[in-house]
Amino acid sequence: MSMYRNYFLKQGFFAKKGNEQDPNVEKVFIKHEPKVGGIYATIKTGEKKGVNIVTDGQKEFFNNFNDIDLFLANLKLKQENFVKILKRKDISQKLRLLEI
Repeated sequence: MSMYRNYFLKQGFFAKKGNEQDPNVEKVFIKHEPKVGGIYATIKTGEKKGVNIVTDGQKEFFNNFNDIDLFLANLKLKQENFVKILKRKDISQKLRLLEI
């Protein structure tokens, strides 16, 4: 469990207040990206050990770090593509207003 904790803290996630007080409560880590929104990671213990990540209505379960890395990288890629589209639309609208 501490491996996941260290991983998420290094990735810029913040621990939910009260995470360390009760060892029986699921540990939740939160990160907010301006273009993606909230990313919530819940560390699961017990029979099915791993991490549940919820973002933008999408829920995924991971039990290794490589898959988590790929998922987070894809989120960043989606956000960059989305920003490019918005910028292109904005530039297009401004160019239409120019008197040529």
